[in-house]
Amino acid sequence: MTDQSIGVGDWSQAQKPQTRTSTTVIYNPVAGSAPDKEELSARLGDDIELVATSETDPGTGQAAEAVERGANHVVACGGDGTVRAVLESLVGTEAILGLLPFGTGNLLASNLGLESGFDGYIDTAPENVRRIDTGRVNGESFAVMAGTGFDAEMMADAPSSVKERLGVVAYVIAAARHLRDDLIRTTIDIDGQRWFDGRSAMVLVGNFGTISGGIEVFPDAQPDDGQLDVLVLSASSLRDWAKIAWRIVRRQTLADVPAERTKAADIVVATSRPRRWELDGDERKPADRLHFTVEPASLSVTHSSEAIGETRQEREASNA
Repeated sequence: MTDQSIGVGDWSQAQKPQTRTSTTVIYNPVAGSAPDKEELSARLGDDIELVATSETDPGTGQAAEAVERGANHVVACGGDGTVRAVLESLVGTEAILGLLPFGTGNLLASNLGLESGFDGYIDTAPENVRRIDTGRVNGESFAVMAGTGFDAEMMADAPSSVKERLGVVAYVIAAARHLRDDLIRTTIDIDGQRWFDGRSAMVLVGNFGTISGGIEVFPDAQPDDGQLDVLVLSASSLRDWAKIAWRIVRRQTLADVPAERTKAADIVVATSRPRRWELDGDERKPADRLHFTVEPASLSVTHSSEAIGETRQEREASNA
């Protein structure tokens, strides 16, 4: 394997000195669509370490151990759950998160412009690596977005077996079941100030702009701006829900649906009763309080430059 820079190219940091890249692939051996150890070894080569997840550890512990052993390129092979578990241990380190997307949603991969399967594997040449912000909610990290209400119910009601058979159509079917769910009393504090006090169907907090199914929610989201985007959906009429449902079915943008929007670095969402929530497509037990914070420039990722666009420095220079 050739010497390559692990420097971030470059959202927030200068180039690092060149060093030999050590790659560890963390894979789920029981995932239906993911390759097994033999195929991974045949496709990626014998010089890459392969580590399996387990029933008790979906990838977080394995990723932490890989970093401790000196791996500077840790690849998550599987679906959104494996990716989120692996990145949990990479946030705040110099290790680069790579992806072999074999899930149904492939949430982070799609936002990074990566193809599914082995085509999503990109080397760690400087031009292929960027430093991005991550979010944190109730003690757990996420890269793309987290939310409570409608989106979490949709994720929970689209089980893996159905997603493997129907793909993103499973999310559409699940969404239809919750279009008329009751609105819940919600308060949202933004950077210490009360911003929203009303009833909501869904609250989304995002770092990137697109959710499962390729549906755009935050058209102006930048994953390196030191802030998280916030959306509150309070649709209650049949007409509002019909508009939203039609857009979901056609995988069209939700950027112009009736909603409250803002950006912030610290967000507290409180609801009158516990409600399901999710982070990067990983569902969690109901909670009545979610505390979100942003961790700027905390994770290095491989990416397609066409998908992400200009860096923060390039945007600032063009606006100067």
